Amino acid sequence: MTAIRTFKFRKRFPNGGLAADLSAESVANGRPNEQRIQVHRKIYLSPPPGIHWKDLAWLCVGASLHSENLSALYPEGIEVAVHRLTFPLSDYRSEVAALTIDGWLQEEFNLPDVGARVDYSPETGSNVFHWGDTQDPFADNF
Repeated sequence: MTAIRTFKFRKRFPNGGLAADLSAESVANGRPNEQRIQVHRKIYLSPPPGIHWKDLAWLCVGASLHSENLSALYPEGIEVAVHRLTFPLSDYRSEVAALTIDGWLQEEFNLPDVGARVDYSPETGSNVFHWGDTQDPFADNF
């Protein structure tokens, strides 16, 4: 459906920063013999080869934040094929995968901001991730 496009996530803080690049494309559902993960109804994610399980889990979280909007846009279904997720080890946490695909989806489909972000907490000296209205991204909402 679309050409492969890269989204670059960058966030600088007093304690360093977070960064990742995600290259992906959207494709029609129904490709034979492809590894893919169901994120929601007919919304699928194809992971890049050799991805770490935590990065894959967070990619799914980021995609799930937009699943209702994607289902409304593509009731017949859609697949997001992630070709590459790259990052410097010094500026990365697995949660950044969710923020990177969130940004890619917003740009690719002109989706609204759902409130996913990362802030720096001076009190703790660490990064704090927020997922919009989703309190626990790994809660089973069935």
